[in-house]
Amino acid sequence: MNTRRNVFLWVLYDFANSIISIVFFLYFSQWLVIEQGIPDIWYNLAFPIAAVLLLLTVPTTGVLLDKYWRRIAGLRYTTIGTAVLYGFCSYLAAHGQTIEALVVFTIGLYFYLLSFTFYTPLLNDIASPEKRGRVSGYGIAANYLGQIAGLLIALPFATGSLNLFSGSQRAETLLPAVMVFFLLALPMLILFKEPPAQKIEFSYKTEVRRSLRETKTLFTIPGVFAFLTAYFFFNDAILTASNNFAIFLEQVWKISDTTKTYLMLGILATSALGGLVSGQIADRVGHKRTLIYILSGWLIILPLIAWITDFKLFVVAAIIMGLWFGSNWTVSRSVMSYLCPRDKHNLTFAYFGLVERVSAFVGPIVWGLVLSNAISLGPSRYRLAATVLTVFVFFGLLAMRKVPKDDIPRPQHILA
Repeated sequence: MNTRRNVFLWVLYDFANSIISIVFFLYFSQWLVIEQGIPDIWYNLAFPIAAVLLLLTVPTTGVLLDKYWRRIAGLRYTTIGTAVLYGFCSYLAAHGQTIEALVVFTIGLYFYLLSFTFYTPLLNDIASPEKRGRVSGYGIAANYLGQIAGLLIALPFATGSLNLFSGSQRAETLLPAVMVFFLLALPMLILFKEPPAQKIEFSYKTEVRRSLRETKTLFTIPGVFAFLTAYFFFNDAILTASNNFAIFLEQVWKISDTTKTYLMLGILATSALGGLVSGQIADRVGHKRTLIYILSGWLIILPLIAWITDFKLFVVAAIIMGLWFGSNWTVSRSVMSYLCPRDKHNLTFAYFGLVERVSAFVGPIVWGLVLSNAISLGPSRYRLAATVLTVFVFFGLLAMRKVPKDDIPRPQHILA
């Protein structure tokens, strides 16, 4: 399994899925809320609904994968489901079918999120423990490069230079992104080699009970629960900052959308570099130690970004911040990889992915409460909200104290 071809295919898939992600989150949201007049809450409800569906299915799916199924098979089904549903959503959007498009988008989002529970554990098959940080870095770098590519692919459709349905320009961007995503994902689905798993008949109810039992056993392994707790806190802060960055730019700096685009492209470029470099650093100095350095950096970066008053200095700081975005997810992935036992990779990463999605619930609520209760501060309340997010990072650092170092032997098998 540790072949250059498999590594390339794994990285290419990361590149592909980031294209569809950036285009839908940027243009579908604007088409739905701004052009079609759908309330923001309707669009935002798609994410907790998809997260609840994920919560109901991920633990059992992880157990079934560890025992009976092949990971690549699950990735094939969820990728095809994502492409079909997002493609149908694109068609509905281009023809002005608002409610139908939102419903299909929500289901497609669930398939998109579920695909990561099959994709991420494959890291353990394609890379030896001492190289997982580096390979994870390749994936993160490809993800950010894919986002850049997605923005560039969508641009001529967003400006009206190209069109497929003679519909809304924002809606026109969607289907091309889906097509490119699926074409680039196909090599992974067809060519990736994984040893066949033994097929055994099973009862769904039995597997649900077993998944609960194995989950309880999994959380007794030193470091697993502590790291998931840490990840919940610091990832919540980073996702909230990322999701609200464009609004922050508008409210605090009053810059044009063109300037925002160029700035975000610069951040994506340094994020790709951060993902690449941090993985190699983690392989050399230790994954836990590297992640602690990264989180400590966030305690400085967030307040700095929040309170800078000179725009040129802000741009420099924001570009540097991109290094931390990329390195954060690279090293988090590799830390989770070394903590989990070999025969529980899928179950462990299922919860890792689940925590990542669930963590997006709390941060936005806190962000909104700060803004709602500090109206008298004007635009400065956005600076305050960004600063408050450092509290989440601090709690994450505290939880990381319970995570074992890389050089402590880890169990390769556990008994349920």
